[in-house]
Amino acid sequence: FELKHSMKSIPGERGWPVFGHSLNFLKDCNTLINSMHERFGPVYYNYYLHTKVVVLLSPDANEFVLLDRDKNFSSRKAWNISLAELFPNGLMLRDGDEHRYHRRLLGAPFKAKALEEYVSLMNSDIASTIKGWQKNESVELYPLMKQLTLDLAAKVFLGENLVKEADAVNQAFVDVVDASMALVRHPVLGLKYRKGLKGRALLEDYFRQRIEGKRTSQETDMFAEISRVEDELGERFSKQDVIDHIIFLMMAAHDTTTSSLSSIAFALAKHPEWQDVIAKESALIEGDSLEYSQMPGFTAAEWVFKEALRMYPPLPIIPRTAIQDCEFQGYQIKRNDMVHVSPSFTHRLDTIWTNPEQFDPMRFSPERAEDRNHKHAFIPFGGGAHKCLGIKFAELQVKLVMFHLLRHYRLETPKGYEMPYAPAPIGKPKDLLPITLRPVTNS
Repeated sequence: FELKHSMKSIPGERGWPVFGHSLNFLKDCNTLINSMHERFGPVYYNYYLHTKVVVLLSPDANEFVLLDRDKNFSSRKAWNISLAELFPNGLMLRDGDEHRYHRRLLGAPFKAKALEEYVSLMNSDIASTIKGWQKNESVELYPLMKQLTLDLAAKVFLGENLVKEADAVNQAFVDVVDASMALVRHPVLGLKYRKGLKGRALLEDYFRQRIEGKRTSQETDMFAEISRVEDELGERFSKQDVIDHIIFLMMAAHDTTTSSLSSIAFALAKHPEWQDVIAKESALIEGDSLEYSQMPGFTAAEWVFKEALRMYPPLPIIPRTAIQDCEFQGYQIKRNDMVHVSPSFTHRLDTIWTNPEQFDPMRFSPERAEDRNHKHAFIPFGGGAHKCLGIKFAELQVKLVMFHLLRHYRLETPKGYEMPYAPAPIGKPKDLLPITLRPVTNS
């Protein structure tokens, strides 16, 4: 493959000495991307610390990078910059044949039969937890959602309830994720990167102590399945592989779902008519649980979930590293360039979405299906070989929470309230989302 001589020069700028655009990125990466797009267009470069980043902002760019037909990019090299010591060898940090092998073995716990069991496990816990939340008072909903999703992940993934360890394990996950955005990436006393490494060590010890018991058990939780799974030759994951996968999956399962549920709660509080739509749908479901077989009929909740993901994707950017020189629409991308695509930017393009700044779940209805205007217009879970393995699990969990939440409460925010949103490293409300829970009559 030879690059043409008539390549267009990629516009952009280095930014501040040493730091480049790192500080602006940490402050609000979406604002930075929008401002750079206004100045330079949909293809530009800038720098984070000493790393050149080529940013590609279009559905075609998403397809080029994520589908990666010509094997131009590495997910491992890109994520290793921020996650190598924090989430080493998670599925997202593997490439090529190694990635395909691990993804195939990890697929079993996400198949339909397993998902049906998870739904049965989660129903009662979600119902009892939500009933116990304060009524008629403003609560900080983000921490409540985070504790709920951690408890659910512990039950589904680990087959146990975190009681004594809950606070320590939760804080460890918080510290590890926060450390991924640290500018100083050395274990300096008092700084967040050191806290992240300590959190990682705590989690490794926690899971290592339990692997042998899981391998010899008949339990069906995800940790047990991953500990026992074998390939065609009878080979199992090493203990370190099991630890790396379960820590990464636990993080993805409860941090990104907490982000989504918080965005959904804010959107529903601002648009109470959609609370009515979902409540009417759930009223048609007999009994006090939402079963796996009933999930396909819970369509309004699915549209709301997708619309919240469109407006507030948990991951605002998806990085890759070029492993060879390549070309996109006449622009040369050089080997070792970091490349970013942006779900947040793509999800608000008016060439794809009608009134993109408006909360409008109907855009995902079969009649409109705006997400199908381009195969890579809607990418909250990434795309290509690295598309999130837990998409269906996340959808089922979110539907269960919406079902039980809106059976018991009306969600309200103060008049004129807008959620102050921190998009990175994983999207969350800066103020932890104050929401008033009004009891539904006869709940």
